[in-house]
Amino acid sequence: MGRNTPLLKEIIEVLSDQVFNKETALHDLEQHFSTRLILDAGNVDTIITHAKQLRLRVESHELGAVLDYIAINGMVSITIDHAEEAINSLLGENRFIELER
Repeated sequence: MGRNTPLLKEIIEVLSDQVFNKETALHDLEQHFSTRLILDAGNVDTIITHAKQLRLRVESHELGAVLDYIAINGMVSITIDHAEEAINSLLGENRFIELER
């Protein structure tokens, strides 16, 4: 199972009436996105929870627009700090490349 498999399976399931061969579709999608991370960063429930914590009013018909704004403005991403933590945690602390002078 690849990093994107759960989300890709969900997409295929939603399209189940239009997908002839689910296994082939999953394989093709996993190959296509093999060098990418598809992230389900949250949903309208996440926005509702955060809005309540922030004491901000958001109406149900506005929730999609909030999610769209977050997506369009790239507010969810892998930062340099995330990459550093993952590399050091998984691969060890001595991965630093010395610059040649």
